[in-house]
Amino acid sequence: MSHDDLSILLLGPIQARRAESRLYLGTPRQREVLAVLAMRSGMVLSVAQIVDAIWVGRRPDSVENMVHTYIGRLRRVLEPPGRRPALARVLRSTRPGYTLDVPSDAVDIVRFERDVRAARAARSRAELSQALYLFQRGLAHWSGQALHEATGPLAEAERIRLTELRQDVLEEVTGLRLLLGDVEDVVAELRWMLVEHPMRERLWELLLVALGQTSRRAEALTAFQDARATLADRLGVEPGHRLQDLHRRLLRSEPVTVRPWWERRVPV
Repeated sequence: MSHDDLSILLLGPIQARRAESRLYLGTPRQREVLAVLAMRSGMVLSVAQIVDAIWVGRRPDSVENMVHTYIGRLRRVLEPPGRRPALARVLRSTRPGYTLDVPSDAVDIVRFERDVRAARAARSRAELSQALYLFQRGLAHWSGQALHEATGPLAEAERIRLTELRQDVLEEVTGLRLLLGDVEDVVAELRWMLVEHPMRERLWELLLVALGQTSRRAEALTAFQDARATLADRLGVEPGHRLQDLHRRLLRSEPVTVRPWWERRVPV
């Protein structure tokens, strides 16, 4: 393993840093080769696997040679200064291909998912403040769209998965903040989140809870009608049973709580 403060950043533009210095990774395709190896760090990937992960449809005749060239250039950047390519330890040649040999937490995706797991474990122990801190620490690893500029099938699939996980975490953070009494700010933030994600019922659920907890029952009932109209117009469906149950509770002036939502498990 290399222990030279190398970090690979994929939760935004693809970057590599050694300590505080940003490393020059070359062209978008070259950066994507590094991203593929980082997403499978510690695993040996053949040149064919790297090609399949990046190129779709018609491929250049020299695509395998291109991969070897990219690997050579990346190796000169990633290895500690003064180390000869033949002695490479970070980006190693291993039959039948290449492997990125770095500590697992050198990759920001790993750090993000580790924080999410730790936060959910803390939440299950009712350590809500600690869970909130860990969730927010995990979100701080993001600096933009995951795997920005990468266009291959592996990057596309991973981008969808990570974006969905990040949205789940944002909703879990919102639920925790409601439980911890940070209600007024949450209402405004939920309205903004619903502009971007109007079909996520969980956001509507959280908004109804937040409005109900601040004695804004009329606004909460209006929000339910907005949710129903949005879901009917865009998806042709009625609100789910959780949202409808919240609506019934509000009509009866019964207390509403976020607990059923923040207890729901979402695997990493």
